[in-house]
Amino acid sequence: MTTISRIGLALALAAGMAGAANAHAKLLKADPAKDATSASTNMAHLTFNESISGKLSGAKVTDAAGKIVPQSAMADGKTLMLTFKTALPAGTYKVDWHAVASDDGHRTDGTYSFSVK
Repeated sequence: MTTISRIGLALALAAGMAGAANAHAKLLKADPAKDATSASTNMAHLTFNESISGKLSGAKVTDAAGKIVPQSAMADGKTLMLTFKTALPAGTYKVDWHAVASDDGHRTDGTYSFSVK
């Protein structure tokens, strides 16, 4: 293999690895938003930078006492929609989410909090 071929192969591999590194689903915005105080709601939307797998992505919402808030989850393209069984009463809530990118199957996760007044 010539030096030029080796350089070309190395560049192709590096470009492929950079694309794979960027393929992870990242949380772009949430409603209610991180550290926000909102009115009572029975829904939350988490929007990612790329499409996520609905079967493999989800979230757990807990109240200040660590009790899990009953909910259902559905993914539609880049959005994970959480529907709570009842409207959230006043308090602080923590969202632990995980998302699996549809393109490459890589899992990412994160946590954020919000309050209801």
